Amino acid sequence: MAKRYEGGCHCGAVRYSCEQEPEYTFYCHCTDCQKTTGSPVSMELMVPDATFKSTGEVTSYVVTGDSGNAVTRCHCSNCGSGVFLTCASDPGYIFIKVGSLDDASWVEPQMHIFTASKQKWLGINDGLPQFAGMPPVE
Repeated sequence: MAKRYEGGCHCGAVRYSCEQEPEYTFYCHCTDCQKTTGSPVSMELMVPDATFKSTGEVTSYVVTGDSGNAVTRCHCSNCGSGVFLTCASDPGYIFIKVGSLDDASWVEPQMHIFTASKQKWLGINDGLPQFAGMPPVE
């Protein structure tokens, strides 16, 4: 695991860093992630917001996620790249889009969430735990 990891948007106007190991790393199959990524799945890191630092101008909008709770999606105001988000269901955490990391080679997914919304033609054969919605709180 990287001690410090960094990333940002496609054009470089938004940058971020984090210095704590993610609480969770997961594939999200919710319909909201599918719409915002244009793909059947999004991969994300769940990190404490106190360890997350960002620079640059982001714009955001709020939607109701498959959980029924508010999701605030943040993206670069210049290029539109989705970079991170917050969820009302998980206060105190930031969800970083793995595709926005400068180096994602260290990331090890732990689970699949919201598989009830998974595209039927997408197979999951990696042996990771699967949850129809949010994973149970430990």
